[in-house]
Amino acid sequence: MLYFRLVWYVIGCIATNVLLLIWLRILRMPLLTLITLNYLVCVGWVFVLEPPSWGAVIDMSGLGLVALGVLGVLFISVFGLTGYVSRSLGVGLAGMLAKLSLVLPIGFAAMFLDEPLSLFQQAALLTGTGAIVVVHFPYLRAGRWRPLLQGISPGFLLWLSNGVIDILFKAALPLWKTLSPLHIPFWIMGLAGIIGLLTHFFQRRAPLLLQPRLWLGALLLGTTNLLSLYFYLKGLETLPAAQFFLWNNIGVILVAGVVGTLLFQEPLTWAGIIGYGLGVVSILLSSLKKKVPPVQEGPLAGLASSKTYFRGLRPCTS
Repeated sequence: MLYFRLVWYVIGCIATNVLLLIWLRILRMPLLTLITLNYLVCVGWVFVLEPPSWGAVIDMSGLGLVALGVLGVLFISVFGLTGYVSRSLGVGLAGMLAKLSLVLPIGFAAMFLDEPLSLFQQAALLTGTGAIVVVHFPYLRAGRWRPLLQGISPGFLLWLSNGVIDILFKAALPLWKTLSPLHIPFWIMGLAGIIGLLTHFFQRRAPLLLQPRLWLGALLLGTTNLLSLYFYLKGLETLPAAQFFLWNNIGVILVAGVVGTLLFQEPLTWAGIIGYGLGVVSILLSSLKKKVPPVQEGPLAGLASSKTYFRGLRPCTS
């Protein structure tokens, strides 16, 4: 029974992540408005399914509250960037660039936490970075590098920002023990939605928020988004992080690539094939690590679990 539950979490996370990229591609609506309403839909669903308690937030440490706030700002920014990349570069590339961000926690650990890098992890960093560059080579035109640099900028930014979210999310997870798996996205997405609303008011675009067509699109996107985070958090609770993210990341990269090629006729060049291959190899290499001792409980448990994570694991996002 447990085995089928684990498979369900992995398949659910892969499917909802790819669906998010598809909705962002096909819902040709103002991106900021769509994303803002999507977060309001997510918050509404949580209110219906499992109303949150202020007590759980009050009992949280100050560091946990800061983490929720920072992730709220990052969520709306990075989700908007994901939508832009899905529409401009394609679903396949957006999926690969987002999931290749697993190499960033490894590099972060080496530079800031004095964690030694194994040969496998060093190879993962090189192949992951190489994959990002290779898949963008179709943007090189007439032997000039400027088109390549213009094409790679949003993709590189997506890769980098997803890595930052991954680092913060996993590091802060032990600080959110008072929150249920549904209430964590509630507070993060609630803040992201407020930021989106304020942006609309300051830019005098508030009338867009009242369009029924945009609310229908947001209902589709928001429901998928909440399911994605639910599968993600349940997967983190149930499976070893290395195993969960290995199969989730590979699954999203491969499925997004197939969907982009078959559904949206995105060109599959030799550069793309080699890039996807390097991406899968990078994820496989990053999962090869030495066994880590169990984390001790105590005042520094959050930091200790973060260091354990940084030895080669990685968290999905929205």
